[in-house]
Amino acid sequence: MRFLEAKDKSLADVLSNNRFRIDSFQREYRWQRKHIEALISDLAISFDKSYQPNDTIESYKDYGSYYMGPIVLCDDNKELSIVDGQQRLTSFTLLLIYLLHTVVDEDMKAEIKKHLYVRKGGKNTLILNVESRTETIEHLITNSLEVLSDNDTIQEYKEFNNTKDESIGNIIARYEDITLLFPEDFKHQDKLQIFIEWLLNHVVLVEITAFSMESAYTIFETMNDRGMSLNPTEILKGYLLSMIDNEDKGEEMNEFWKERIFDLKSAIGVDTDVDFFRNWLRAKYAESKRSTTKGSENLDFELIGTQFHSWVKNNASKLYLKKSDDFYLFIKSDFNFYSNLYINLFKYKNYNNENFRSLYITNFYTIAESLVYPLFLSPISKIDDKESISKKIHLVNKFIDTYTVFRSLLSKSITQSSIRNFMYELIKEIRNTDFDELNSILNLKVGEIQENRNRVYSNLQPMNNWGFYHYFFARLMYFTSENQDSIDFQDLMRSRKQSSFILVPIFFQNDFENENIDESSIYMQLNSVANHILIRRYDSDKYFSTKINKRIDFLIKHKYLLANDDINSQIPISQFIQNRDNAISKLCFEIWG
Repeated sequence: MRFLEAKDKSLADVLSNNRFRIDSFQREYRWQRKHIEALISDLAISFDKSYQPNDTIESYKDYGSYYMGPIVLCDDNKELSIVDGQQRLTSFTLLLIYLLHTVVDEDMKAEIKKHLYVRKGGKNTLILNVESRTETIEHLITNSLEVLSDNDTIQEYKEFNNTKDESIGNIIARYEDITLLFPEDFKHQDKLQIFIEWLLNHVVLVEITAFSMESAYTIFETMNDRGMSLNPTEILKGYLLSMIDNEDKGEEMNEFWKERIFDLKSAIGVDTDVDFFRNWLRAKYAESKRSTTKGSENLDFELIGTQFHSWVKNNASKLYLKKSDDFYLFIKSDFNFYSNLYINLFKYKNYNNENFRSLYITNFYTIAESLVYPLFLSPISKIDDKESISKKIHLVNKFIDTYTVFRSLLSKSITQSSIRNFMYELIKEIRNTDFDELNSILNLKVGEIQENRNRVYSNLQPMNNWGFYHYFFARLMYFTSENQDSIDFQDLMRSRKQSSFILVPIFFQNDFENENIDESSIYMQLNSVANHILIRRYDSDKYFSTKINKRIDFLIKHKYLLANDDINSQIPISQFIQNRDNAISKLCFEIWG
């Protein structure tokens, strides 16, 4: 009797001619944004190590592979059951759905669909055949959902289903994350098709198949319990403690390490220790990064991201670790200081603290955390007093805020893969700087982002990113509020509450019938940021049923117009939009400069 089979398989092979079930006793789909962000970043980095601009679709065959670890299946002569691996396979399915909508070539679309659907036993089903999720997955496949279309599609779909299913909510949210995080330069059709071929054929998993559920769970438990390998943090701890000669000091640091790792995980989350070491080591010690040349080797920034425990051992001199006391003080002083700072930064970013409210607000739309934390940590040194630390944190946050908003206004990507090289250089440049030097460097960087423009917000700025512009209008509303202390910024953002805000157009195509302007001007005004506004969800039905001559009065009555809007319901639409555009531009300058 067979106990198990283990084979390395490409993603295409795994998601072909199989029908997988996920049993009801399995955990829910629980990946969060950070997991999707890490997956897309890792895939992009691995692909770019081989890709060259002149490559053709056949070139992928010579590219390197990317290993995604083992999955455990149970073959009980019915359907294959996924015992371990559903998080990754579900996430890859969502990525394939996004690629299905993004690629133009019909043959490539047909190829992708082969890895979403299977025909077996006389019926067509999804390859990931989970009945409770089928409607949601098929809705994503058949609808090219962009992030927040004008009718707030994704949010409305959640409410339509009225779902309390954790998996469904996470599936929709992670799909939305993919649409936001997928690198812009990968969307060029030639590169995109090569990437799809590489993804399907060079992303490799080890498929472990057991032939009874008992055997499958024995394997699963062995991999994740008794036989579970040490994580990088534990390996790093073992190395550092082994270099401390004094037994009492070693035991002291062992106890301290365990307590601080517990503190990190309790305050932030179970994987926080790994994220912390990556962010801290990049912030304070990384010097080199991989070049963009094909076949280039990973260097400090990349190696810290994949195997920081080995990097520390191989680069002890960069951390000034030579004798026993150096290792002791590295834990007692450096690790203590920066891990405590890291916990505080997390709290500032995620809780509405009066003294660090700006961090809380900007955290609702920002760059990747794997870049944010190193930027905050880099200029801060152990000799800084509390006031200096606070000033540096606020200064870096102002830069991150301005950088994020300016690039978004310029329709440039803020995904990790598109900005990491710039940020890695900046992390090195601001390392251990005093306040004045830090301020000078960041001001120069802001000037570079502006690209010598007088203003980043252009005349009739186009509405091309609904997620960003909801946040953008929330910032304007918050800034012009008479009593900011009474507002929690999250109440201005999207949620399932009827009292939450949604982004809607002010005027529609037929509203311009009496306007004496050409079609191109109408198009620009209809699709401008100035022709959109935040209203509360519970007012949407009444708003959309209101005729044009009453719509502006409705907005004025309910105080939805910005405080500095110099407009009324009697002026022509084109003048209304232009006046509002000018008001928005002025506010944008006041907030971000």
